[in-house]
Amino acid sequence: MVKLAFWDTVNGAYRFVFAHPLTVLRTGWLYLLLNTLDFAVRKAAPSDARLTATAFAVAVLLIGASIAWHVAFVRAILLNERSWTAALQFRHRHWRLLGAGIVLFLMLVPVIAIAAVAGFAAVHVGGPVAVAIFGVVAVVAIVVLIAAASRLYLLGPAIATDDPAKAIRAAWRRGRGNTLRLLFGSVLMVLPAVIVGAIVGGALGLLLFFVTQGAISAEAWVAQLSLAGRIALGVGQGIFQLVIGALGATFYAFAYRQLAVNWNPPPALAAAALDT
Repeated sequence: MVKLAFWDTVNGAYRFVFAHPLTVLRTGWLYLLLNTLDFAVRKAAPSDARLTATAFAVAVLLIGASIAWHVAFVRAILLNERSWTAALQFRHRHWRLLGAGIVLFLMLVPVIAIAAVAGFAAVHVGGPVAVAIFGVVAVVAIVVLIAAASRLYLLGPAIATDDPAKAIRAAWRRGRGNTLRLLFGSVLMVLPAVIVGAIVGGALGLLLFFVTQGAISAEAWVAQLSLAGRIALGVGQGIFQLVIGALGATFYAFAYRQLAVNWNPPPALAAAALDT
């Protein structure tokens, strides 16, 4: 059983993302563009039917762009593919990744339905003791699901690199013995950015409150901005999301390279010995 070099992988993911901003931009420019447009349109007046329809169309395109970016970015890391047109591609591997996500979601639906019925019964029939028991069981179940999801994140690199192995089964097997490492690694990828985002967002919220004396909400303030102002905010939000997404994708790409011991990279990649 291969053990993930946890701190080397975490450190390598941070170093790679901040040392290769052009790689992030090269693979994610379409996602950034659509995310900015989505922000600008959604934050406009909701009563405009045309804007509502446009926002829906952009949101659908944004899903495809996010998948294309993930695949392109992982391939840039593991296969050294670096093309500006990769953000526009949507091929078999992209549909496969989307299909795997849908399958996993459908597998989760019965669990959610059972939990909803059990929670309803506990609240309306069982009384306080039943509610307390349900709460404990729910917390344990959430932790188990998060841990399982952290292992299945290896699906992304496997599908992006056209690994012929059975994707879901292989991802689960390769993560064996490394569940906590993968879980805590994914947390460390987003935690600093979330803290920074919370601090900046909180500071801006307080500033807006003091300036307007609470007379206007943040949503209303953004909606009254000009299109250029909303686009500027959308660019900032998009860059923030690109950084968070790139950190997570890099961590799992590096983890996949260590744990997929039966994966044979191209000779050029094996000789490159990318720094992790």
